[in-house]
Amino acid sequence: MRALLQQVRDRLHVIEDHLTVRTQIAAAVAVMSVVLVGTLAAGAALISYRNTAALIESSLTATASTASGRLDRFMATRQQEMKLFAEMQPMQTQWQGDPVALRSSLENLQRSFSEFAWIGYADVNGDVVAATGGLLQGKSVAERPWFKQGLERVAVGDVHEAILLASLLTQRANNEPYRFVDIAVPVRDTNGDLLGVLGGHLNWDWASNLIKDVEANDGNADATLSILSKGGMVLLGPQKETIRYGGDELARIVKTGAGTFRETDNGEQMLTAFHVGKGHRDYQGLNWIVTATQPASVALKAAIWSAQMILAIGAATALIALSLAVVVSRRIAAPIVALTREADRIGRAHGPTMLARQSGSAEVVQLSRALRSLLRRIGIAEERTKEAELRATENAMQLQEDMLKLRQLADTDFMTGLMNRRSFLAVADDAMAFCRRYKRNMATLMIDIDHFKKINDTHGHAAGDDAIKRVAEVVNQSIRTTDKAARFGGEEFVVLLREIDQETAVLLADRIRTSIESARVSHDNVVITLTVSVGLALFDESDRDVQDVIERADQGLYVAKKTGRNRTFLMPAEDQRAARAA
Repeated sequence: MRALLQQVRDRLHVIEDHLTVRTQIAAAVAVMSVVLVGTLAAGAALISYRNTAALIESSLTATASTASGRLDRFMATRQQEMKLFAEMQPMQTQWQGDPVALRSSLENLQRSFSEFAWIGYADVNGDVVAATGGLLQGKSVAERPWFKQGLERVAVGDVHEAILLASLLTQRANNEPYRFVDIAVPVRDTNGDLLGVLGGHLNWDWASNLIKDVEANDGNADATLSILSKGGMVLLGPQKETIRYGGDELARIVKTGAGTFRETDNGEQMLTAFHVGKGHRDYQGLNWIVTATQPASVALKAAIWSAQMILAIGAATALIALSLAVVVSRRIAAPIVALTREADRIGRAHGPTMLARQSGSAEVVQLSRALRSLLRRIGIAEERTKEAELRATENAMQLQEDMLKLRQLADTDFMTGLMNRRSFLAVADDAMAFCRRYKRNMATLMIDIDHFKKINDTHGHAAGDDAIKRVAEVVNQSIRTTDKAARFGGEEFVVLLREIDQETAVLLADRIRTSIESARVSHDNVVITLTVSVGLALFDESDRDVQDVIERADQGLYVAKKTGRNRTFLMPAEDQRAARAA
């Protein structure tokens, strides 16, 4: 583990070394800003979500509670009405009187409370004495639960289907069966003796209307209300007459009495609020469970929106913080960057080598001072070094100049400045190897001053030297830059002509000869005329080396001398081959 941590630290150091101070400061501030703002935004979003969700859940619970309360109040009112009707003084004479009159009174009661589908009075034996519409009149209801309970107390029965009564009523338009809630009240005389039971069947449609009214006015258009029995069966609402909750879940709902929870319906998350009816006043209640259900996406839309807005504000704040981090990092790093750039230019550009003073923080000021002081010390050392380098450079330049002079003395003729024999032969050997390798042409001229001994004898050796210099000057000016000229000794010169054919070589040789003939040498107010003889030889494949070409040119020079001087003679290679063969 320790080795792994060390590897991580080493990796971080490598990354740090590749990041600028500005980037590191910006990254640090950005990370802190994002963490702090993100934490605050996430916390605020969570709190807002929970609070808003709690308000929404409370509102949904209030809707279920409202519906449950209205159910209990309705039942309590109907129960109280039945009880008051049974105890009315005018009715004391009718319970055991004319059944027709009793029926009329019961029908008047039904018209006042239209929710009752049937109201009837049965004696203690369970025989129906009178009933609205004459329904079940004369029939026995002794086995009915409502009658048995009504003999003992005011009783309310849960929702059920009354098959016998339903068969006597008009068939409903939707063909759904009639469902009723029973209310039974014991009937006693003035002495308190039990006379019978007053029973009423409430048409369950009133609950449907009540639920619709609550759904329409609860402000939650997508809330769906349901009524469940205490056993978990759906009495009204989606999936009617099915068991919606049971076991521990039902026990928890009944025990809690009111609250919210989430459930899944057909793969969709639903938010469900519930309220268990506990009765109202004298009405003990049937523990009906009223649920209000909404899709979680709809119910918690406001909470989700609130959280998203807070997160969006947090993100915007984080972006602003990032921008400020970049600005601050640039401001802090600017003096360091400036020092780095100026330090990098030292030694690369001309001008002063002193850093400009930088400010921005105490550390930057101290660093600027330290670097300026260091540069001053370096400047002194550099001045001393420059002085030493200058002396060394001067000595080196003098040595180089001396070496160049020595090399020139070694490679050139001291009088004419042309190449000497040694340097010329080296160049000529390379030229001949090139011509042999690449099948190129080359020619050699041997030039000799005519009657040179007579010039020396007549005008002196100084005049002879001037003549040699003048001939060298004309030869050097007449040849191309690729050609080479040398003084072989005395009044004799040799010229190497590269990349040239026979015709051009002859023309060039004659041009040199005529140029020298036109030239004049003045010495002690005496004008000396000059002529030269030229021997010409072209490179041939049979030549063993450059000496063969020079020798052939020299033979041509000999012929030119013997045939009258001041002329050019081309010595063919065949003559040399013939002589070599002989």
